[in-house]
Amino acid sequence: MEKIALSKSALVALLVATIGLSVVISAAVTMNLAIGPQGPKGDTGITGDTGATGPAGATGATGATGATGATGATGAQGPQGIQGPPGATVVNSSKINFFTNVTQGMPIGNVTITAPANGVVIITLSVGYVGMYNNNSCFLYLGTTPGGNDLDICGHGSRNSGPTTELVWFDITAQAKLNVTAGNKYTFYATANRYFAPDPAIMSLGNIHLIAAFLAT
Repeated sequence: MEKIALSKSALVALLVATIGLSVVISAAVTMNLAIGPQGPKGDTGITGDTGATGPAGATGATGATGATGATGATGAQGPQGIQGPPGATVVNSSKINFFTNVTQGMPIGNVTITAPANGVVIITLSVGYVGMYNNNSCFLYLGTTPGGNDLDICGHGSRNSGPTTELVWFDITAQAKLNVTAGNKYTFYATANRYFAPDPAIMSLGNIHLIAAFLAT
């Protein structure tokens, strides 16, 4: 068999030609594949599970406090309330200083008041000093007439008469209340009574106050 001897140049040329032919064939095959009909679309794949929720983010810093709103307008003034009753009117007689020899049914003062409204009058007779021997008795009357005792009676002293040299002293008070009508004038009388009058011992009264105080109802 005869050997064919090829030079290096010939081998290179042959190799280049072979590669070119392969490229042409590959291009032709690719073109034939591109031109062929498109195959059917495959089914959509199954949706994957939802991933776990990530941890909550940190709370943001508190914003600055807003400015204070303006003061609202002052509300309208309400209606005037009902007027209350008249206040107390106090009538005080002049201070009666001293009686040195009290007798039976002796007037010691009076006081008058005109009621400014319907109400009551509180009458107080206060004798700060009564001096007498202990065989006597002193009684005070309060009344709406001279010498009367329709308002109050108070007394202090002995139940037995007879001479004695023991001098005693004390204070004594009478007090009463009277309902009054607006516009009417009322006079209140105080009377002192010394009992066991045949005894010559003297009874004295001092620091006497007669007070009438009106209170509306």
